[in-house]
Amino acid sequence: MSSRRFFLEAVTLIAAAIICALVANAMASRERKLAVVSQNVAAGPPARVPAKEPAPTQTIAPPPVTTTTRQPDIPTTTTTTAPPAPGTRHAAPKPALARGPFNPHPDKPYIEIHGDDVEYLHSKGALFLDARRTSVYEQGHVPGARAFSVWESDVDEKVNKLYAERSDPKDQNLPIVIYCSGGDCEDSHMLAQKLWGIQFNNIYVYKDGFPDWQKRGLPIHTGSNP
Repeated sequence: MSSRRFFLEAVTLIAAAIICALVANAMASRERKLAVVSQNVAAGPPARVPAKEPAPTQTIAPPPVTTTTRQPDIPTTTTTTAPPAPGTRHAAPKPALARGPFNPHPDKPYIEIHGDDVEYLHSKGALFLDARRTSVYEQGHVPGARAFSVWESDVDEKVNKLYAERSDPKDQNLPIVIYCSGGDCEDSHMLAQKLWGIQFNNIYVYKDGFPDWQKRGLPIHTGSNP
């Protein structure tokens, strides 16, 4: 009886020890889990590491391209005219014509011409009119020239007579040369205006006048006749 009892007690003790060990182990596991959970709660959720943003891409503009167009070299010419010496007279202007063509010019009363053209027209038989006073005309005039003084009372009568001689338009287009004393003398220009006013369309004024004719050594008539 005693050995059986001893065996039962031993089994009971062993069983009790096993149960105590299981309970202790279970309790220890729970406490460990609680400690870990408590530690995680106190620390908070793990910090999120933000995703690394890509570095901004920098666009580098290409350097500006400068195009230089070279202009062609243009030579410049500078003309320097020396001033006339003190006391010298300016050269006379060139003739408006050089021996023709002596075409009608109805748009202008007259054209001024010089000695060469005057000689040429005289050689071709052109009509010459002397606008100086009759007394001066008689002292010397261009051969064949008629006395047509603009300051004498019979000038209009002479102009009308000339128009009657050349009433045909073809005749009115024939050249007529008028002269006076040259220089500042305007008598030839005044007579040219008169003739142009009655349809004579081919009138020339001898710019240098009768003095130039004399300088050239050309023939001279005296008296009241042409």
